Amino acid sequence: MKKLSRLLKIISMAAVVLAAPAAALAQEFQKVDETKKLADNVPAVPFVGIAYGVIWLAVLVYVLAVARGLGRVNSELDELKRKISTTLESAGVERK
Repeated sequence: MKKLSRLLKIISMAAVVLAAPAAALAQEFQKVDETKKLADNVPAVPFVGIAYGVIWLAVLVYVLAVARGLGRVNSELDELKRKISTTLESAGVERK
């Protein structure tokens, strides 16, 4: 058991020692000068305009939905008031 454990330790150390140069090579990079050209090719103004348009459209849809719901609630409230007053009048109860 000790021999197997010792063998595994030796193999893992050898793997680390052999992998170190490969890791160092993987960290090297070359500077790319194409980034400025790429940034010049992507126009930002249309995207910003579209984003603002979508936001304003979403706000408008939300406001219209809330207004429609408020109108529905007001009409239901008026109908409820009418039903209550009709029920009270038929029962002979005076309103204060």
